[in-house]
Amino acid sequence: MAKDADLVGVLRWAGMAMVVAGVLMVAATVLHPSRETATTIIAGEVGLVAAHVLYTLSWLLVLLGLPGLYLAQRAAMGRLGLVGFLTAFLGTYLIAVTGNFGFLAPVLAKQSPTVLDSINQYTPVVAVNALAAITFMVGFALFGIAMIRTASVPRTSGILVAVGGPAHLLGFGIAQFVSPIFWVIAILGSLSLGAGLAWPGYLLWRTPRLPIS
Repeated sequence: MAKDADLVGVLRWAGMAMVVAGVLMVAATVLHPSRETATTIIAGEVGLVAAHVLYTLSWLLVLLGLPGLYLAQRAAMGRLGLVGFLTAFLGTYLIAVTGNFGFLAPVLAKQSPTVLDSINQYTPVVAVNALAAITFMVGFALFGIAMIRTASVPRTSGILVAVGGPAHLLGFGIAQFVSPIFWVIAILGSLSLGAGLAWPGYLLWRTPRLPIS
């Protein structure tokens, strides 16, 4: 009984972590400059650094809350849910790690813009960023689809996660390489992903259910 009570407590706080994470990722995306060049980084330094602080906190909370969200629905999610969970967890971790560059970018933009560009084009950096983006998008797409297949969480939340994860990063990339006008896709994607995680997270916080073996 004590172990069950402890697990219920863990699940509740995992749910609350997802709620806060969802709010923070939307706020971070709104604050983040729509494009990252030496000029825009310097001009939007305060917003950029604030956004990365919020992103760091958000991804940390996702890493803390996602296992609880998966555990509570594990039986219904099946193998697809497991693959989606592991891939989304890895992608979130890599996004959090690579996002640390946002704290260094203002210094480089002011003191050595050419170094900033060189780092962004450095093959290992490009490879890690690509791996982070792919695992994040694929992971949340699969996890969202697995959520849709369960009856214990709102299926709409699964759709929001499956669409929001890929849309968030695709919007980010298109805005950087095509036009800042596409940043709205990144914002809408973060809103979709954040809501899709916060919704079942809130339900888990209110009425945590022990996982069925």
